[in-house]
Amino acid sequence: MDSDLLRSFVAFAECGSFNRAADRIGRTPSAFSMQMKRLEELVGQKLFERDGRNVLLTHDGITFVGYARRILSLTDEAMGKMRAQGTTRPIRIGCPDDYAQKILPVVLRAIQGTLPDAKFFISINPTITLHRLLDQGELDISLVSRSATGEEGYFLRHEPGVWVTSPVHDQHKRDPMPLVLPAEDCKFHAWAIDAISKSDRPFTLLATTRQAASLLHLVRDGLGVAALATASVTDEFQILDGRDGFPPLPAVGVALMIKEGSHPLISRQLASHIQDFVHQKLDDDLTRQAAS
Repeated sequence: MDSDLLRSFVAFAECGSFNRAADRIGRTPSAFSMQMKRLEELVGQKLFERDGRNVLLTHDGITFVGYARRILSLTDEAMGKMRAQGTTRPIRIGCPDDYAQKILPVVLRAIQGTLPDAKFFISINPTITLHRLLDQGELDISLVSRSATGEEGYFLRHEPGVWVTSPVHDQHKRDPMPLVLPAEDCKFHAWAIDAISKSDRPFTLLATTRQAASLLHLVRDGLGVAALATASVTDEFQILDGRDGFPPLPAVGVALMIKEGSHPLISRQLASHIQDFVHQKLDDDLTRQAAS
């Protein structure tokens, strides 16, 4: 089967959009649609269905994605053997600020386990920016946030949202309570406003920022309560829950995205290895926490 068809199909599974997938692989939307029609004819099954204005994978489509990735992984592995194993250019990795402290180092260790001589250039940006940089070929690989039920990329984990305060300043007891939140294009911003509003607790929005580190600086200094991903929070902060009168926050999905052909060392096989390594490392951490 034509590997171009499979790459286009997997690009849709990772992007969730015909237009974005077409842009990523450098085709027009009409040419991309013709490719997907041709693939359905070859497979003999319906791979796509419409839900309103959205195009989704059918059950057969989701099943076929797994096979397509395995085929491409073997293809990439074979081609990799034919290429020079070294490269002077660093691997360009994108990561949201939320995951830079706890998840990104695990990803780097996973890559080093396979590519011990690899060098890295790390770009810290919001997910929406990382998607654009990846599509434009300015990144080779990236961690991104996605919906908890999303299909794009290589799933790494569900990252719960939490309320965070300073145990020294107790700003969560003020009336009205000051909030410091991620920027409005972050899911935790809307989730926090919605949850705290429904709890009928008076609050003021003191500050917003795109940097999790900045939020934690404000929390540390007693200026407000933050809502952000658990991975951003260190032991010096107090996590608030229902016992403190704070409603639960949803979880966001963390996924790994790669840019096909952007770097000779980046392949689907490497992405699968990173996925397995991160799962194993997180499982080991949970086991140690339960035992302590």
